[in-house]
Amino acid sequence: MQEDLLQKYLENKLGPEEKELVFRWIKKDGENQKKFNVLKAKHVAGALKNISNEEPVSAFNIFQKKRNLNRLYHSLAYAAIVVLLISVSFTFYKDHYNFQQNNSSNSNQDILIAQSENGAKKKVILPDGSTVILNIDSYLEYPINFKKETREVSLVGEAIFDIVHDSLRPFIVMTEHYDVKVLGTTFNVKSYPNDTQTETTLITGKVELVREKEEPIILAPSQQAVFNKAKNKMKIGKVISEDVVAWQKGTLVFKNTPMQQVALDLERNHNKKIIIKSSKLLKYEYTGTLDNLSLEESLQLLKVSSPIEFKILKNEIILNMKE
Repeated sequence: MQEDLLQKYLENKLGPEEKELVFRWIKKDGENQKKFNVLKAKHVAGALKNISNEEPVSAFNIFQKKRNLNRLYHSLAYAAIVVLLISVSFTFYKDHYNFQQNNSSNSNQDILIAQSENGAKKKVILPDGSTVILNIDSYLEYPINFKKETREVSLVGEAIFDIVHDSLRPFIVMTEHYDVKVLGTTFNVKSYPNDTQTETTLITGKVELVREKEEPIILAPSQQAVFNKAKNKMKIGKVISEDVVAWQKGTLVFKNTPMQQVALDLERNHNKKIIIKSSKLLKYEYTGTLDNLSLEESLQLLKVSSPIEFKILKNEIILNMKE
């Protein structure tokens, strides 16, 4: 594999077919993955060096646009770079998808990857007949055929799962921070790498959240588990399920949501970079509903309903706190 092709892959400059070619080459053997890890470590180190003199908020906004999640490399030589990268933001989250199978019991099976593209949602039918609706910028990894003992998939992004009941084979959704285990139910999982939190909302049935070295958490219908990444803590609360899955119809519902998260959701839905210039605004919590609005309509609503000012530029949106 030519090094310039791998470099373009790291810079997200390849088309779908070339990306698939690189992906297959990386999976082929350990030496290929090792070579890719070295290039990736250099790429990340270079990116961090370029932003070392910038203010924290600016650095966050630079990395915010990169939508792929780094996994911890097997070699400890890269651990320091990865930890530093994670402290700024998660990048290249599709690589999480590509390499997660190395830690999965499905690694010896043929793996399929479904992804939502071009700002659209995607419906996926799994081998057991279960249905998954992927939100924008989401990836689902699953085997061609489920094993006899379990049905395992990996998710990066957001999706609604409608799982066929099978008392003999639990269905497991693996995310970055915990696994969601069910027998047959309907639930929503939101696990974008650059979001401030990971959420699981139960709509019908029962789910069990499993974290290493932690007691499992069982949710009841209309309960939501929110994992705060910065605090490394899980919080359980009651929600209106219809609000959580309203994204299917293009509606965004926020309840005491940090503006940083609001900006990320708007950025994904409208494919427009949004930069928050005010550190206070990053923590401001917004409550409201954006019902199938254009980006400019959403910004206007934010302006009249909260202390926010905005400026629309050619390639980005600038948000500030009103004086």
